[in-house]
Amino acid sequence: MPSTRLSALAAGAVTLLALCVAAPAAPADTGCDRALAAAGRAERSYDALKADLLHGIADGGHPDISQEQALRRAEAERDATTSAARRACRP
Repeated sequence: MPSTRLSALAAGAVTLLALCVAAPAAPADTGCDRALAAAGRAERSYDALKADLLHGIADGGHPDISQEQALRRAEAERDATTSAARRACRP
């Protein structure tokens, strides 16, 4: 289930967050802080779901469809919030 695409996306999200934090402060009305917080929450949620799924597989289990769908939804949410943060924090 793990792929290089997922790793690349995660690395990109972390890099984006680091760049946004290091960038000059944006005006408060842009919503950058809220967007970064949402992206961070989505990233942590995705990471937790993925870790649980991989832990279950390592223990000899097989993920069911609902677990795979939940991971895909979390991935989509993570990607969407990262994109929103990128737009909100653009100087």
